[in-house]
Amino acid sequence: MFRLSSVVILFPKSSWPYLPFWKQFVEAWDYLFKVTEKLVQKKMDEIQDKVHLQQSMEGAYLTHLLLSEQMTMTEILASITELLLAGVDTTSNTVSWSLYLMARNPEIQEQLYQEVIRVCPGDKVPNSDDIAGMPYLKAVIRETLRLYPVVPGNARVTVENEIVVGDYVFPKKSKCCGHSCSAHFLFVHMIFHLGLPPRVINVINTTEWSFDFDSDEP
Repeated sequence: MFRLSSVVILFPKSSWPYLPFWKQFVEAWDYLFKVTEKLVQKKMDEIQDKVHLQQSMEGAYLTHLLLSEQMTMTEILASITELLLAGVDTTSNTVSWSLYLMARNPEIQEQLYQEVIRVCPGDKVPNSDDIAGMPYLKAVIRETLRLYPVVPGNARVTVENEIVVGDYVFPKKSKCCGHSCSAHFLFVHMIFHLGLPPRVINVINTTEWSFDFDSDEP
């Protein structure tokens, strides 16, 4: 899925069905939708059981979508599928690189540790208010994402109107692609997809982890 998405987006939509790997790409998406459909159906059955028993219904995102009736079932399936797709590798990638960078910068690791135990002593589980009180944690995550962004690029379609940005004109119904990764991240991205040995990654370790921790800006 991730390997093919970055390639498919480079081609005009009209050419997608003719790409040699298009069938494989569609099969990956179909599988994700099947998994999502099972999860949504399971939650719907749980809600129905509670209705019969006249029990209160409490839940998080999926329960809210199903009860609010503001989205069609197709829209809910698409939303949860995107969540499953984007909510796994994005988090694990950021956490992995954060741990790696802190291991290489023990003084930063210690300062972050002191902030965390000050705001959340003992076994306290942090909530949104606690996170807001940890600017150093925010700075660490932002700097990690600057060096190793989760998504190498993004794309948008100008649907209704022509858009002018500076001296550039984006015609109506045109696709605009932006690349957010640095050269060394692209190199790592290529290493993983080409199956090269991990030791090759050592060549990128000259990049320094540097930013102003007293500021909210990366």
